[in-house]
Amino acid sequence: MYPRYQSASALTNSFLGALPDAEYQRLSPHLKKVSLRQGQVLHEAGSPPQSVYFLTEGIASLTLGSVEGKEIELSIVGDEGILGERAIFASNGLQLIRCVMITKGWGYKMPPDLFKKEFNRGGVLQQLVLSRLESRIIETSQTALCNQMHALDQRLCRWLLTFADRLHNEEMAITQELASQMLGVRRAGVTVAAALLRDAGLIECSRGRITIVDRVGLENQVCECYEVIKKATGPSGFEGRKDAESGRRPDSVQRKNQTPTASTMQSAS
Repeated sequence: MYPRYQSASALTNSFLGALPDAEYQRLSPHLKKVSLRQGQVLHEAGSPPQSVYFLTEGIASLTLGSVEGKEIELSIVGDEGILGERAIFASNGLQLIRCVMITKGWGYKMPPDLFKKEFNRGGVLQQLVLSRLESRIIETSQTALCNQMHALDQRLCRWLLTFADRLHNEEMAITQELASQMLGVRRAGVTVAAALLRDAGLIECSRGRITIVDRVGLENQVCECYEVIKKATGPSGFEGRKDAESGRRPDSVQRKNQTPTASTMQSAS
């Protein structure tokens, strides 16, 4: 068993960091570093992904929309995962999910056809993608249950804690309006729920910013859905793989899985 070894000086992505050296090196020449702005659409509903993304900083949201123009969030993704993995499926299938950056950030992108080619090799990347898809199913299923069964203040707790986990920061540049959109409720309801959490000393709210000031208290307030989602979607599933399973040679275990070098990576324009 061994941990992931990554560059201590470079921004990293847990999915890329979990790949054996051989698989990573096949991807590396095709990874392009990109700056991502808040509100940038990475994948639009109704069309296949044009790129596969690996975030190293920032948060993206996967949402499902209705014909009335309303959206509800299905999943929050940060540097633990991957975006656009549905590129492994046929391009003529249903494309219902929209992916948008809800904070600014950085990441790497690559062409979906090359990603699918690597997936079809049947290596560790394929195992990780399937694991991510299973995690995504668990998260969306648990979110659906939470939205139906639990009080809005508990749902807001779950969303804030998950968001902070993905961001690695308790101070979040988000608005109550955004929270209401992602939770699929009216802004007034989130305002009341946020006020309850603020008055209990769990969060602080300022213009365009929400800060968790008492994580333990917030975790005591949240429903069980938070822990289920955390266990299902965290990066821990990428760690502790056996050498034989990963395809790494024993002498390569101590080598670092670097993010792309200047010689193999195209710079963002």
